[in-house]
Amino acid sequence: MAKKNPAKKPRTINQQFASLERLVRTGFRQTNRRFAQVDKRFDLVGLEFRALRKEMNEKFAVVEDRIDRLATHVDGFMKLHETLDIELTVMKQQMSRIEERLKRVEAAQAS
Repeated sequence: MAKKNPAKKPRTINQQFASLERLVRTGFRQTNRRFAQVDKRFDLVGLEFRALRKEMNEKFAVVEDRIDRLATHVDGFMKLHETLDIELTVMKQQMSRIEERLKRVEAAQAS
């Protein structure tokens, strides 16, 4: 004798809501896992950006140091140029005074 399939009882509204709740919770868990993966990726990207920022700041510091040293050398050169210009002016004035004295000595000898 073959067994008869008992007719399925219709699900109650509570059973339907429970089934729907399980389905929604499963969907939320899957979504949370996906967001967790996205968070990990953003964390890695954030680490890369922080490392890049640190490297850029270090290189900017090196460039600023080089610019400071160059500015110091240029300032030194300008000071040297100014000093040489002053010394040249002084020497020209001394030469003029010597020439004037020489003219007076020559004039005194000639007379």
